[in-house]
Amino acid sequence: MTDSQNSFSAPQDQRHAASGQEWLDQFKHHLNGSAQACAFKSANKICGQYRSLQLRRFGRARKGADLPTLIVPPLAVHDSGFLDLSTGHSLIGALLQSGLDHVHLADWRQMTADSREQSIDTCLADLSIAIDDLGGRVNLLGLSFGGLFALLIAARFPNKVDKLLLAGTPVDMHAGLSTMTHHANKLAKTPQKLPVDMAAAETWLAPLTIAQGTEVHGLESMQRDPGSFSRADLDALALYGRWAQRKGDLSGTYIRELLLRICAGNEIAKGTFMALGQRIDLKNIRAPIFVIAGAQDEIAPRRQALRVLDLVGTPQARRRKLVVQAGHFTLFMGRNMLKREWRMAAGWLQSHAPHARPRKA
Repeated sequence: MTDSQNSFSAPQDQRHAASGQEWLDQFKHHLNGSAQACAFKSANKICGQYRSLQLRRFGRARKGADLPTLIVPPLAVHDSGFLDLSTGHSLIGALLQSGLDHVHLADWRQMTADSREQSIDTCLADLSIAIDDLGGRVNLLGLSFGGLFALLIAARFPNKVDKLLLAGTPVDMHAGLSTMTHHANKLAKTPQKLPVDMAAAETWLAPLTIAQGTEVHGLESMQRDPGSFSRADLDALALYGRWAQRKGDLSGTYIRELLLRICAGNEIAKGTFMALGQRIDLKNIRAPIFVIAGAQDEIAPRRQALRVLDLVGTPQARRRKLVVQAGHFTLFMGRNMLKREWRMAAGWLQSHAPHARPRKA
């Protein structure tokens, strides 16, 4: 047991100690071993350590290089290894090959016993500090539910974001039906049953879990030939399967906020979400924005994803959207997506266009 688990104060030590032991017993399979090894294919360096995340740098920054690109992956069931899975299936590699000088990843850290109260505010605070450590201004690339963090940062600290790219991010949960919103609405009817302590993410974020049909799902997501038995196809599928088996735990606080306030309550789209002491108004976002949505995305349907373009304050001429014939994970690891659409997105990130003036108070 760690020092943090032994630091409970009387008279609650026995109760908390018992709770800590229960947590260890329940999640010991997540604490050690290869199940938690998040492998990245590309060479990278950890350049920042924060409570909820570690900052990984890919590529080498040249003198006079463009602004850093910071990728914000989802804090959900699986780790961020899907962004650098293998040759031909690496979003990070595609961005670097497209000319971006240095790409950074906000790699969410594995939960421990002292993470039981981690909240959305905790994550946003760490992201904000990480951006400051990168120079104070970045191009922000939010993926899936990680795009919600990117969106909140861009609205809360507009001057920190030069360009905002969202891919597969559901924003207006009432703009269309999805497996995730249906799941959240059911759980919202009995909020007292939601966890208050650490919990297995797959239990409460079930629609975001890859549990069954891994082979079929993997072939579709990676855009591999289902009839092929080539070594490359089999190796890619094996890597996908290993990643799909890695599942993490989340704090009850975060799970409740995500399910009740964002998915069921739709507070971000309504403009009632509170973050870091302020109500979040998406009209504060004036940066150029690019939204990528999948026509077959069951987690972030195109209507939920594209609705953000009507909610931000970015001038119409600087809003861009792209709808592709793809499912959710294909957006991030499909080999055709990485060759075409993401190369184009990288070009957009590198383009230089005049920015809108900040919104007047």
